[in-house]
Amino acid sequence: MIDSAKVLTSERGCSRIKSIYMFLQKIALQNFRNYTLSVFDLEPGVNLLVGPNAIGKTSVVEAIHLLSTGESFRANKIGEMVRFDQELARIKAKSDDDETLEILLNHGVVVGKRTKKRHFILNGAKKRKKDFVGLFYSVVFRPEDMRLIEGSKSRRRKFMDESLSILDWRYARSLKMYEEALLKRNKLLWQIKEGFVPETTLKYWNLTIVKHGTYLQEKRQSFLDFFARVEFPLDFAVEYQPSIISNERIDQYQPKAIMVGRSLIGPHKDDFIVKLANGGKKTNASFDVAIYGSRGQQRMAVLWLKTCQLQYLEEKSEQKVLLLLDDILSELDSAMKEKVLTLLEGRQSIITSADDGAIVEIKKHLKKINLIDLD
Repeated sequence: MIDSAKVLTSERGCSRIKSIYMFLQKIALQNFRNYTLSVFDLEPGVNLLVGPNAIGKTSVVEAIHLLSTGESFRANKIGEMVRFDQELARIKAKSDDDETLEILLNHGVVVGKRTKKRHFILNGAKKRKKDFVGLFYSVVFRPEDMRLIEGSKSRRRKFMDESLSILDWRYARSLKMYEEALLKRNKLLWQIKEGFVPETTLKYWNLTIVKHGTYLQEKRQSFLDFFARVEFPLDFAVEYQPSIISNERIDQYQPKAIMVGRSLIGPHKDDFIVKLANGGKKTNASFDVAIYGSRGQQRMAVLWLKTCQLQYLEEKSEQKVLLLLDDILSELDSAMKEKVLTLLEGRQSIITSADDGAIVEIKKHLKKINLIDLD
C-alpha cells in the first residue's frame, strides 16, 4: 500500500500562503470516511466530481473545507471522520505554491498512547490551529443550507460565526470563551436557584460574558453591514437582531435568569432576518422572506447570503476563495443555476453531482472542466 505521507511532498520552508491565486493541485485522503487511500488531481478552474450517491463525493468536499477552516461541517465528533476500525486518518494537500497542508485525525489514542484528536501540519512542521486555519479560504454551499432562511436561529448564528472565526482569531477565541463562560454561568444560575451558592458567585462570569459577548456582537454587526455593498439581481437586505449584552442588561435580567436557571440575553440568542424589497424593486416597502417569501425567493435569499459571504472573505483576506458546491445544482431552478455558475469565474471550485442532467447543463455553460469520475 502506498503511504499517503509520501504522496504529496514539499521541500520549501514553513511559511503562510499569501498568493491570491493560490489553488490546490492535489489532495490525498487516507482512512478518511470511506476512503482507504485516494489521490485527486485538481485544476485551478472548475473541478467536477461525479458519481452515485454514497460513493464519497461529500467526503472530498468535507476534507477540503477541513483544511481551510479546521472544522467539519457534518461531523459531531472528530473520530467520526476516521475510517471504521482504523486509528488514524490523514488529509494532505499540495498547493501550486508547493506548500503542503496536512491534518491528522484520531480517536484520542494512537498505538495505545493518548494524544490530541487533531493535528495540523504545514510543510512537515506541526502548527497550532490558529496558525494553520486561513492558509486558504473556502465557502461551501450544500442542500442543507437551503434551510438557512426559515430554519433555526442557530443555523444563522453559525453562518456568521464561520466566516468571522476563520478571518479573526480573536473572534474565534472570544466565541470559545463566551460559550465556556455561558455554560459555567448557567450552572451557577441553577445552583443559586436551588440555594446551593450565593448570587455573588456570578460576578466574574458576568464580566466575562459581557466582555466577550460585546466583541462578538460588534463583529457580527460589521459582517452583516458589508452585505449592503453586494450587488445581486434581487434587492435583499439583512437586519441584525442582537440580544444586546451589557453590564446594565445583565443586572436587569439577573433576577429572572436565576428564576429560570439560565442566561436570557447575549450573543447565544442573536438572530438576523432577510428582507426583500416589495416586488423585488427598490421601494420603501419590504417583507421578511422567511415569513412571506415564496420558496423560490427563500432559495434566492440563501444564494445571496452565500454570495455575500464569499465576497466578504475575498475582500478581507485579499485572496481568491475556493468555492465548494456539494450536490447543490440539482436543488436550484434555471435562474439560480445561472447565477451560481457566474460565481465560478476567476476562482477554483469543486462541484459534486450525481445528477446526469445537472452534469450536462454544467458542461454546456463551462468551456473547461476537470472531470473526476468516482464511480
